[in-house]
Amino acid sequence: MKNRKAKTITQSFDIVLEGQPVNVKATFYETHNTEGRYRVSINGSPVYIFGWDHNKNRLAALDSSNAVKQMPPIVEAAIGQELYNKMAA
Repeated sequence: MKNRKAKTITQSFDIVLEGQPVNVKATFYETHNTEGRYRVSINGSPVYIFGWDHNKNRLAALDSSNAVKQMPPIVEAAIGQELYNKMAA
C-alpha cells in the first residue's frame, strides 16, 4: 500500500484591521490524528500554527512562543474567523 501525501494548497487573503491591511498566507494540513491545522504567515512573518482552541472555542494561534504572545488579540481573532469561514465554505 502506497503512502499518499495530501496535496497542500496555500491560500492568500487580505484583511483590514484598524485601517491597516494585513496579508495572510495560510496552508492547511492534518496532524497524525487528523486534526486540521494551518501554517499561517502574517505580512511575511515566520509561520504561526493555527488550530481549534477548545478554551477559546475558535480557531486561534496554538504556539506558546513570545511572537504569538505579542500578536494583538484582534489580529489573532480576525485571522481565526477568516480561516473558519474558509473551512465552512
